[in-house]
Amino acid sequence: MKKQKIQLIILLVILGCAIGAYFAAKTYSAHKEASEKSPTYTAFSLSDDDVSGIQNITVTNDAGGFNVNHDSSADTWSFSDFPDETVDTTQIKTMTDALSDLSSDNEITDVTDFTQYGLDSPVMTITITLSDGSTHKLEVGDYNSQISEYYLRVDDADTVYTISSTIYSDFNVTTSNLVSTDSSSSSEETPTEAVSGSSVTASSAAS
Repeated sequence: MKKQKIQLIILLVILGCAIGAYFAAKTYSAHKEASEKSPTYTAFSLSDDDVSGIQNITVTNDAGGFNVNHDSSADTWSFSDFPDETVDTTQIKTMTDALSDLSSDNEITDVTDFTQYGLDSPVMTITITLSDGSTHKLEVGDYNSQISEYYLRVDDADTVYTISSTIYSDFNVTTSNLVSTDSSSSSEETPTEAVSGSSVTASSAAS
């Protein structure tokens, strides 16, 4: 009798484990299916030709901002205000790569009140000029801590997207941050960057 009880308990334990495994697999499958069905929106994108043909990138941000020009024929970059300084092209490439395919998991259409997204007074504005003279403006608004993303508006459209915070950190730099460590500026007076009432040493990143 005792042996039968032990066998029954073992069978019940095995059955319980099997049921648990079944529901765990079912839950995983449901989550995976929902994830696969989650739509992805293109907030902004540039073709390879557009990226290689970028003529200028101007950024205003909380840190100050920067303004760089691109000579597409020689594939060289230079600062608009400090031509003697050398641009860190690695950082620029990180930025242009991000702009080539800027996707979003959230798209909010027909927006009329941009205040709720912090886009009435953006924390960052990225303006890109292409080889044909056309421009694109990307405005970054408030940070949504629940999803760890920023709100984005492109070209004054009535659509708002959420984007990775990586974009914000990539562009939240100043001229001084973009000066290459190989910069060989020989000017005796250190160039300064005056943005929004603040003065930033452009050569300080090279020291």
